[in-house]
Amino acid sequence: MLGAGFAGVLVSDFYAAYDHYPGVKQRCWSHLLADIKEVGQQYPKDARLQGWVKAVRAIWARASGACPLPAYRAAQQRAYEQELLALCQPYLADETAPQAVLCRRIEKYLSELFVFVGNPAVPATNNAAERSLRPTVIARKISGGTRAPAGTQTKMTLATIFGTWRVRGLNPFAECLRLLAAPTAPA
Repeated sequence: MLGAGFAGVLVSDFYAAYDHYPGVKQRCWSHLLADIKEVGQQYPKDARLQGWVKAVRAIWARASGACPLPAYRAAQQRAYEQELLALCQPYLADETAPQAVLCRRIEKYLSELFVFVGNPAVPATNNAAERSLRPTVIARKISGGTRAPAGTQTKMTLATIFGTWRVRGLNPFAECLRLLAAPTAPA
């Protein structure tokens, strides 16, 4: 969907379909922290787990507040990666540890967790993208969908066009009028 010309950073959750994208990726810290919180809530009396949760959150807090000088960004990114990996290392092979699955996920996506430190223009979460989709998802749930593939395609195309106009600061009503007043010639 992004096309060969996309030169940006894909910010996403941990959905496996994104694994195949060949470009630079930033995995969403909101999703990771929510999963870490959930495991911590499942085992509130496990002191090792609670210490691990607190330590991961501390790394996240430091990284999200970091503003290293441009010359030090890559080094700072690698330092956070190594610190997080060291924190997970004892649990990678321990199947009995509640955080083992999350530690393996962190190890797998380590190079995609701190891209935002190396490039401050990259967000650490995909919250903005999810918020932009929320109205369309709610409308679909309320209406029960479009009932036909052609209707779905039309609805999604219109949602994309109207969303793009809004992001660009354009008035969707005025843009519709402009399109209707000057239709394009058939190809």
